[in-house]
Amino acid sequence: PLGTRIGRAGASAKRPEGPYFLCVGTIEPRKNHMLLLLLWRQMAEAGIADLPKLVIVGRRGWENEQVVDLLERSLALRGLVEERNAIGDAELWSLMAGARALLMPSFAEGYGMPVAEALAAGTPVIASDLPVYREVAAGIPEFCNPLDGPGWQSAILDYAREGCQRREAQLARLRAWRPPTWVDHFRRVEGLL
Repeated sequence: PLGTRIGRAGASAKRPEGPYFLCVGTIEPRKNHMLLLLLWRQMAEAGIADLPKLVIVGRRGWENEQVVDLLERSLALRGLVEERNAIGDAELWSLMAGARALLMPSFAEGYGMPVAEALAAGTPVIASDLPVYREVAAGIPEFCNPLDGPGWQSAILDYAREGCQRREAQLARLRAWRPPTWVDHFRRVEGLL
């Protein structure tokens, strides 16, 4: 595992009012932003009260025309989904620290640094059930199939509520987790060499 830098929240970061979720990563198909946008649109159109906000942090990548179309044109998502393309570390840490959870519905990941960073910040994670996330996060997050829309919606709506048992259980698991360090990383590299 790569070392995880524990940052500090910046005073200048503007957080959304009320509960919100964070998704971090380049906007591209394998990151599965489409699932989250369709869920938020469906929940908004269903008139779900006190719907949490979604903040997407990441630059626009490739083959993302449908996601960009939803971000730019969906009336149902206006005021609920916010895209931040270029922010500094302090603002990212501030957003992470205030989020109800980090959402990572990816189909594939190389390492999943945002998961390690969120856990280092004390923020719960809801992620696709990928081996890399299990390795990085040692079973701490709540895992969902990246195609299970109802499962993701249930987790999101539960985690948005104060006193959510699922979220509290993850926070309890998180207390025993220690972020990987660069010292540990290079110790392993030296052993391999």
